[in-house]
Amino acid sequence: MKLIGAHVSAAGGVFNAPKNAEEIGANAFALFTKNQRQWLAKPLEEEVISAFKQSCTERGFTPDAILPHDSYLINLGRK
Repeated sequence: MKLIGAHVSAAGGVFNAPKNAEEIGANAFALFTKNQRQWLAKPLEEEVISAFKQSCTERGFTPDAILPHDSYLINLGRK
C-alpha cells in the first residue's frame, strides 16, 4: 500500500495531528515536533506523548506512516 498524506497541523496539541490527517483522508502524515518559529520549546509531557500515541493507534497510523521534523530554527550547538 502506498502512503499518501500531507503536513498537518498540530495546533492545540501534537495529539491533534492524527485526527487532522484522518480528516483529509490521509494514511500518512508529517508534523513539526515543536513550534517551527521559536528557538525554545518546553519538553513534551508524558500525558501528551501518551495521547499522541493513542490517537495514532485509534486511527491506524503506524510509525512508518509518520514523518516528524524539527523546527526551522534548530540550534545544534545547544547542550
